[in-house]
Amino acid sequence: MSKFHQLIFICTVAILSLFLRLGNTQPNTVEILCQKSFFTPNTIEVKKAEPVRLILKSVDVTHGFAIDDFEIAREIPAGPPTTIEFTPDRAGEFPFYCVVRCGKNHLKMRGTLIVR
Repeated sequence: MSKFHQLIFICTVAILSLFLRLGNTQPNTVEILCQKSFFTPNTIEVKKAEPVRLILKSVDVTHGFAIDDFEIAREIPAGPPTTIEFTPDRAGEFPFYCVVRCGKNHLKMRGTLIVR
């Protein structure tokens, strides 16, 4: 194979690899159970600039879910799941918490989103 053909082959492989990475836009899906006083899981790890889909399900009463740094605040009623989608644009650790008074331990209902 000539050097020209080798160069064409390498460029083609590099371009296809780039398209495959860019085309992978499936969100990272995380299921979160909301129950009086806690979220399960209460620590979530995701990657910066990759879409995230949170599927929240309350098993008892209406709860809330908020991540101030990403301007997310939603009520999570008991019953069918609630889906929240976003793409984190910065790395770090970000607290999330319940925004609906759901019981005497409401203020303990917290967690951490870790964006790497």
